[in-house]
Amino acid sequence: MFENYNVSIFNRKGILYLQFYVDGKLKQKSTRIKDTKENRKLLKKEVIPQLILKLKNGELSKTKPQKFEWYAERYLRQKENLKTYQEIYNIVINQLYPIFKGYSIDKISRGMIKKWVDDRLLEITPKRMKWILNILGAILDIGVDYEHISTNPARNIKLPKHQPVRIMQPFTKEEVNLLLSNTDGWFKNFLAVCFYTGMRHGEILALTWNDVDFENMIININKAKRHGKLTTPKTENSIRIIPIFEPLIPCLRDQQRLAFKAKSLNVFFNPRTKKEFFGIKTIHPIWYRLLDKVEIEKRPIYNTRHTFAINTIQAGVNIAYVSRILGHKNIQETLQTYAKLLPKEHLKLDRHIDPFTDNITDTDIKKA
Repeated sequence: MFENYNVSIFNRKGILYLQFYVDGKLKQKSTRIKDTKENRKLLKKEVIPQLILKLKNGELSKTKPQKFEWYAERYLRQKENLKTYQEIYNIVINQLYPIFKGYSIDKISRGMIKKWVDDRLLEITPKRMKWILNILGAILDIGVDYEHISTNPARNIKLPKHQPVRIMQPFTKEEVNLLLSNTDGWFKNFLAVCFYTGMRHGEILALTWNDVDFENMIININKAKRHGKLTTPKTENSIRIIPIFEPLIPCLRDQQRLAFKAKSLNVFFNPRTKKEFFGIKTIHPIWYRLLDKVEIEKRPIYNTRHTFAINTIQAGVNIAYVSRILGHKNIQETLQTYAKLLPKEHLKLDRHIDPFTDNITDTDIKKA
């Protein structure tokens, strides 16, 4: 059917209205704003172009309800430029499609969604479930916008308030030595960078040799690898320059030799394909095999970052420096994250200090 996309403006009792055609039928809609020269200019410049675009896309057409994947595809197109697109895509394809694909949107009930949520909560945390449920809700919102359903059945689904606490399990100095001494090659070098810099793993996988300055003993962090794509680091504060501690030099030099041999500009690369790693999940199997080998309980590799933070603080490094190396927003974030793991650090202070006459420094902790 041919559609007339011309939109006109008219006045009704001092209020501006828009007139246009949808499905061949004349529609009139109030803008709820007064008829003034400025408001007419606003409608012509901003509102009418957006309305015409919706008319061309069929967003206002009262067609019959479509299957779930029809709305999901439109939702994914809206998110293509986001850094988190790959994760969103995986949730839609791997989590939502197995449940809702093939269903007409008007056949997806609140009860159906509630049962699915309850079943998933047996396997994942409420926080993760909320993230997935929000994506489902956003997809179904498109159905509401098209007027294919009157209400969104995924909205206001109650989730448990309890959030399991993610326990940080930093490694002891003995465990760090055990891990490093029981592996070799690129993976030993990778773990050394993890333990001696506290960098996030996506930041490490994005490193190129241009980021490593041996002369000044610094590493420039300005990008991260996420789901196979280079992005900016996690936060604005994550763009930073960090020091290279001397014990790390031999491992970096060894990795440089391996990279030169493989003609890789990346610091770390897949030794089998000579290409960049897709992401940290690719390395997880190697990590867990090493833990089994040295008989250390299974724990996420992210604890290498916690290990760096705790050990540098305990070594007497100014917590402000530690915070900047980690890329935290401020010292308070560092304290909130790690204070509970340092319950007795304050007891190491020199008892001879007079707080009203002496200048207390970080080195006083090391004197005790």
